[in-house]
Amino acid sequence: MAAGMHAAASGQLGTLFAPPSTEGPCTEPQSAPPSVEIVVLSEEQSQEAKAVLQERSRASRPSMAKYGEMLQCAENTADGSKVNRRLQLERQSGSLGKRIVDNMPILGLIPTMSWKTMRADLIAGLTVGVMVIPQSMSYASIAGLPYIYGMYAACVPTFVYAFLGQSRQLAVGPVAMVSLLIEAGLTGMLSEEECPASYKNGKLDSSVHQYEECPEQYVRLAILTAAVVGVLQIVGRLLKMGFLVSFLGHPVTSGFTSGAAIIIGTSQLKYILGFSIAKSEFFYITVWNIIKDIHQTKWMTVLLGLSWLAFLMTLKRLARRGGKLAMISPLGPLISCVAGSLLVFACAPLRDDFHVKYVGEIPSGLFPMSVHHWDLGSVFKVMPTALSVCLIGYMESIAIGKNLAAKHGHEIEAGQELFALGVSNLVGAMFSCYPVTGSFSRSAVANATGGLTQVAGIITSIVMLCTLMFLTPLFKFLPHFVLAAIVISSVIPLVAYSEAMKLWRIKKADFLLWIVACLGTLILGVLRGIGLAVVLSLMIVIYESVRPQITILWRIPGTTIYRNMKQESSGGFIPNVFIARIGSSMYFANASFIKDMLLAYVEDLQEINATEYIVLEMTPVVSVDSTAIHVIQDIVHDFRSRGIQIAFAMVGNRVEKVLRKAKVSEFIGEQWFFPTVNQAVVACLQHQQDKKLKLKREVTNVGSEHNSEDLSMAEENPNVQMVLGNEVGFSNDLHHACTTLFINLVKDLPMIVSGFTACFEKNHLMVRRAQIEVLGEGEDDPVRHTYLLRSSRHAGKLLDWELASLREELQEVIRSHRDGQVGVPAQSMDGSRVRALEAALAREQEHNLRIQERLEAQNARMSSIRDQDGNCRAFLEGEQRDNDLAQASTEAGPRRGTQTDGVGNGTATVDALQQMTENHCFVSV
Repeated sequence: MAAGMHAAASGQLGTLFAPPSTEGPCTEPQSAPPSVEIVVLSEEQSQEAKAVLQERSRASRPSMAKYGEMLQCAENTADGSKVNRRLQLERQSGSLGKRIVDNMPILGLIPTMSWKTMRADLIAGLTVGVMVIPQSMSYASIAGLPYIYGMYAACVPTFVYAFLGQSRQLAVGPVAMVSLLIEAGLTGMLSEEECPASYKNGKLDSSVHQYEECPEQYVRLAILTAAVVGVLQIVGRLLKMGFLVSFLGHPVTSGFTSGAAIIIGTSQLKYILGFSIAKSEFFYITVWNIIKDIHQTKWMTVLLGLSWLAFLMTLKRLARRGGKLAMISPLGPLISCVAGSLLVFACAPLRDDFHVKYVGEIPSGLFPMSVHHWDLGSVFKVMPTALSVCLIGYMESIAIGKNLAAKHGHEIEAGQELFALGVSNLVGAMFSCYPVTGSFSRSAVANATGGLTQVAGIITSIVMLCTLMFLTPLFKFLPHFVLAAIVISSVIPLVAYSEAMKLWRIKKADFLLWIVACLGTLILGVLRGIGLAVVLSLMIVIYESVRPQITILWRIPGTTIYRNMKQESSGGFIPNVFIARIGSSMYFANASFIKDMLLAYVEDLQEINATEYIVLEMTPVVSVDSTAIHVIQDIVHDFRSRGIQIAFAMVGNRVEKVLRKAKVSEFIGEQWFFPTVNQAVVACLQHQQDKKLKLKREVTNVGSEHNSEDLSMAEENPNVQMVLGNEVGFSNDLHHACTTLFINLVKDLPMIVSGFTACFEKNHLMVRRAQIEVLGEGEDDPVRHTYLLRSSRHAGKLLDWELASLREELQEVIRSHRDGQVGVPAQSMDGSRVRALEAALAREQEHNLRIQERLEAQNARMSSIRDQDGNCRAFLEGEQRDNDLAQASTEAGPRRGTQTDGVGNGTATVDALQQMTENHCFVSV
């Protein structure tokens, strides 16, 4: 029967099923594609792969790693597993050299380097080194530190990270965001004994900046912060806590970064405007101070500052065009510094008359040791600032590193990056450096200039060291407005207003988070802003966790497929059965919510589809805790008291073990656990029918002999076989390009494919694939048809109105064939209508065949004409040569001969034209 149905589909539907073909109708059928046997690994290899994967799973959970090793040792002792014993020996005998290379990746790259790689790293290192000199000075001023400490921070940590870091293009050093966090966190942290000038009557004077009144003590506090940051990052690496940055959502971090960038930019306006502005971590206070003292603006400084800012922005715009102009932007800060220094040095009136401020003397020489200045008693004082710097700095660095690594096809380990940054900060704190992290702008320049390994970072640190030793006197006349222009041009790209617009289009809730984080940073300050960002991110995680998605499933008609009702527009619910999918693991925080939602859904459906059974699909539930176990028991008990049974489908192995150990499976009943949703639904419907039979038996039990026989039969066959009825279903989601049509028939109906074909033709549908499956062995077993359809009207999936029209027509075809009417009057029950449709299809196929033959004949004639046209051209060229020879001989011969030759030539020309006409040659004049 199945073979006959396939043959009917191929013969009756004809070209509807065949994709367009360019071959002739009589071509040989294509041979079947070669088959490939699906094989599995050997048992030993499979066990080895299993052990490796389990080892990785244990390593991903540090708290369980030791316990897992203990279990593994016990297992090895019990069963003598060769694979597990070998893995254990490999772990214990890990070579010291391998560990050193893992912790110092540059040692593994040096043997593979070539002169080409060295040259690329040299160029990148020199470029970044030139770029970081003015940037480090600018960022030190943001942190409230003397310029020289920014230069120290650009030298030592960069050198250390080059040996320990895995990112090959990441440029580590002072950055604007961390500098702002240092200034905001350490302001007011010096006690009255450490900085008495900042206190008035025993209270801190907010109008006095401690980094100006007590610079030495403030510097020591910043260096101690670097040491604490380094220790925190190293400890975080040992405890594998790098995953914590994942809790900061992208909208929140983008909003915080944008707000912080605005604060940084406004803090530099005092150098552009030329007058002192009372510094504040609150944006609105800074703006008010600017407006209040705007009359003190020095217009010469404003003119020069805006000119330098426009110059830097222009260079960046030109660099985006690529090519040779790409090198202009990294050199822009250095060019600005050189030009500004020469201008102030050569033009004395700028210093004397217009009061343009400049840097002044910068000490030269090596970075001094600072370990002896660490005041461990102030560790808790700087801890909040250190935590903020650790979190933001690591998040910024790992984001840059992973992005660059993906571009170059290598991976970086988050833990190793955290360790490298920690050691860099800790060693830097020993040599008078404040906290550092990876820089967006300098890393992008290192990548754009061809940096290939960490050697570029070593070159950058050497450039900075040479600057400290020999070049600091050159920066004496460097004007402040130049450094301010460098900072402002660097932070403008960090204001991600375009990201906010993108979030508005994608998801309004994320846009709201961005706005709250940005405004919170501007209004509440940087540290409170980052605290707000962390709280918002955690609230998002908690909200999504405690309110898991409860997905409602319904069945695609004609199938046993259960899909999300929001994804499938064409589906149907099962009478008295409610099917839901739990969207996450169940634990103490969300178990009650799941119970409440199920109760609410059941109550909502009471009037429409009273629920007697609930099927819970548990695929996303990978774990349950003790609270969830109690809630599951409460759910089952509560619903059973309401007369509602609960079935569980697709319960994972891990959850099943927990339920079995807690004896929940015994409480619920093993018969209510099923491997698939369809089996669970069928069991529920069978149980429903059994209840009805039992109820009917109890009601009709009057002791009659006839009824006793009926009851005995019901007892012998308590379960009723559940089968699908005659159904038609559609799905526009199961296939990327076609609408999937499902037709389920209770039993095979003769010639019904012809009716389906007529419906497809009437609705202008193309069938790309067809499958007819007999669900059983007998003649009267159910049959399932599956078709992939496309509309020829618009060359795509079927629209809603097309689906509705096709559904009605297909249902009418099924109804007519089932009733034996086949859509024609009673006197035409002999199938004449079907034969007429088949004849029409045959005529259509024959007509298409004739058209194809005509096209092939026409193509053959055109090819012949093209060949003859080439022959004609050759013939004309030969005639032209003969005419030229005849003309030459005529001019040389007697007059009578000329006339004779002329007649001859004319005759030859007429003959040539006649031959051209016969050969279908056409000459355009």
